Amino acid sequence: MIAPRRLLIALPAPEFGGAERQSLALARGFAAMGAEVAVAAEARVLRAAGPALGPCRPIPAALRVDPDLSTALQMELQAAALRPALAAARPEAALVALPLPGEGLGALAALSAAGIPALGVAHLVRADWVLAPAARAAARALPVGWAAVSAPAARRLEALFGLPHGRVAALPNGLAPRAPAAPARARFGLPEGVPLLLQIGRLDERKGAHLAPEIAAAIAPARLVLAGTGPLEARLRGAPGVILLGHVEDVPALLASADALLLASRHEGAPLVLLEAAWAGLPLLASAEAMEAWDRPEACARLVPREAGAIAEAFRTVLADPAGTAARVAAARAAAAAWDEAAMVRRAAHLLLAEALRCAA
Repeated sequence: MIAPRRLLIALPAPEFGGAERQSLALARGFAAMGAEVAVAAEARVLRAAGPALGPCRPIPAALRVDPDLSTALQMELQAAALRPALAAARPEAALVALPLPGEGLGALAALSAAGIPALGVAHLVRADWVLAPAARAAARALPVGWAAVSAPAARRLEALFGLPHGRVAALPNGLAPRAPAAPARARFGLPEGVPLLLQIGRLDERKGAHLAPEIAAAIAPARLVLAGTGPLEARLRGAPGVILLGHVEDVPALLASADALLLASRHEGAPLVLLEAAWAGLPLLASAEAMEAWDRPEACARLVPREAGAIAEAFRTVLADPAGTAARVAAARAAAAAWDEAAMVRRAAHLLLAEALRCAA
């Protein structure tokens, strides 16, 4: 059982995304352990969360600040926005979700000033980022616990903030067990009788969407299906062999309709779509960066470089090697089951308890 009886989850992002979804899974898990959980976030984030809030108490708070402001002013404004939520929830411990590493520093500062044990959880930490000196100094000075969604991301966060090795814990994402959905190609307007390679995520260069026309040409007559929106959407519309679906709500049914999932990201942490595909029994084609949170990733996925020809060849191998594909699918599902949502919640509870004990010492 988690020791603190009242917990606050702070979500400083302007939109509801994967980091917020996983943070609310933690919130519901803490509530199931018997804690009173409040969630502080922008009103639009709380509205988008809807049923994902579960039994948690929503507290609107203008936590998103202008990134063009100085670090000191960003932190001051965010801290001021969080203080009414602290008065309303009276938390004994708190977790701040950081979609980007510097987005919750003001909230963490407000929690520290109030003497509330806090854990900052980073979801995306790129190797090529450099923080402004003021932000780096502010992060390093915060007396809080730190975690990231993979061990490599934890090491990168230490380097970014100038923290000692081992200061940042790993808290990988996990999903609750789920049975595969039924295929629904007709519902999504997808063709029957041809193999489909599926990519789900933002249509940008970081996710590898710029490779779509070359990949589609190389895998023809198979088709490449892209679910998501982003800056490359207009450029990809009408590309031969590329099917654009836009935003898709029923991801399980879409996964069940494809023959393999592609995630050729340049930067990742612990992407949820890989876990969803693993539970769905869908073969994985992924960059090493996308699989960094997984133990023995080569046993669970066919690792691919961000190169269209290599991706096409790996997809053909998936289709031509059913035994090898089945072995990787089974390994990926076993990995998802070994570290599921319950394991994630237990790990987060342990880290919060450790921070509470450290503050009490």
